[in-house]
Amino acid sequence: MLENGLIPIGGLARRTGVATSALRYYERIGLLSPAERVGQRRHYPPSSAERVALIRLCQDAGFTLAEIGQLLDGWSRAWGRLAERKIAELDARIADAQRAKKLITHALECPHRDLFACPNFRSALEAHLEHPGSPHR
Repeated sequence: MLENGLIPIGGLARRTGVATSALRYYERIGLLSPAERVGQRRHYPPSSAERVALIRLCQDAGFTLAEIGQLLDGWSRAWGRLAERKIAELDARIADAQRAKKLITHALECPHRDLFACPNFRSALEAHLEHPGSPHR
């Protein structure tokens, strides 16, 4: 930290585990307040570390940077709507993962030497061909 209390971009990157290029990108798209320049280098207020940590937490929860921007612009207004939509997306991804796990588990235990001869796999293949791009049950 400098005498003026600002953190150089490299220090912020080390503190948050986020690359300097990502910090510059966050600044460019409005997620991070513009940095002050000291000797041609970006320096941020200490509060920027918490802001970056919040951005990372939201990313870990599955929010896109655009959604995070909406949240940061109006947390109380946007949070409920975005959170409910994200929960529905996560539920769908969990269901897809569970179906994939079930199919793989079956493949490990399948008595058929050729998976194309397995009725379960034939059914999954037919469902996929009937509705490409959609999850199958």
